Amino acid sequence: MITGASSGIGRATALAFAAEGARLVLVSRGKEALEQVEHDCRERGAQVLITPADIADPAAVEALARLAVQRFGRIDVWVEAAAVGIAGPLGSEPVDEIRRLVDTNVLGTTLCARAALATFRAQGHGTLVLVGSLLSLFPNPMVPLYSMSKFAIRGLALNLQQAVARDPRIHVSLLLPGPVDTPFFERAANHSGHRLRAIPPAYAPERLAATVLSCARRPRRQVTTGVVSHLALVAHRIAPRATETVVARWSAALVTQPAAAPPGPGSLFDPPPTGAVHGGYRRGPARRRLGEWLGNVRSAAATAATAHRGRR
Repeated sequence: MITGASSGIGRATALAFAAEGARLVLVSRGKEALEQVEHDCRERGAQVLITPADIADPAAVEALARLAVQRFGRIDVWVEAAAVGIAGPLGSEPVDEIRRLVDTNVLGTTLCARAALATFRAQGHGTLVLVGSLLSLFPNPMVPLYSMSKFAIRGLALNLQQAVARDPRIHVSLLLPGPVDTPFFERAANHSGHRLRAIPPAYAPERLAATVLSCARRPRRQVTTGVVSHLALVAHRIAPRATETVVARWSAALVTQPAAAPPGPGSLFDPPPTGAVHGGYRRGPARRRLGEWLGNVRSAAATAATAHRGRR
């Protein structure tokens, strides 16, 4: 089960699982974008069920779990990757946008986690992967509400990890991406006055997808991807206040571009008709190809390692 499957990390993850021949239930608000992903996943050999749904709707989330079990018999892995964003100083956004962000990022993630764990307990096993953000540790005053919601997801993950600690076959993994080259920034509600961009150096979504696959095969409590992201976590352990200050200033300055942009809700309320893996923020074709290649190599290496452990 992959929510947020029509774009960005969710879409890259769906394609990575499809390449492994997985049986997929793909969820997003937009049917047209989901149909595009379904086509690409089937070409890679996967069995696919698409279900347009809003994860902020409790009845829709419960129906997702039932449909998946009815179609495929069980849910081995649930990847919660759906999220929306708002950029701009606190107070620049309408209240209805705040409600929408909280409904999707906090309530929606909670509803998915609840449905996933109920299913896992009933069947006796399962792995929940929550896609959080390094902004659940570091502030960014240009996206305070998005950062707040990711703090909530991290808190949920820490609590759920304790809740399942005595069950060795049920796992909760928290993925903390740093900057990633996805369409998220062009689709976020924007009240910053400037065009948004992925904070350099933005990583290829395929690298994050490989990390999700790794967690599915060998669950870990918390993971990230990329040298800069790992260095930020290490620095935060050593000098948390100084690191938070540096990252906050750096990320707030770099998340916008000089070009002006009018305020607007982006795709906060209405899903776009198409989706994509990449946002086009990585400069240079060589760097783009390298990131995608690294993601594919990591996925293949993890598959080989799992097969080797199985033979032993």
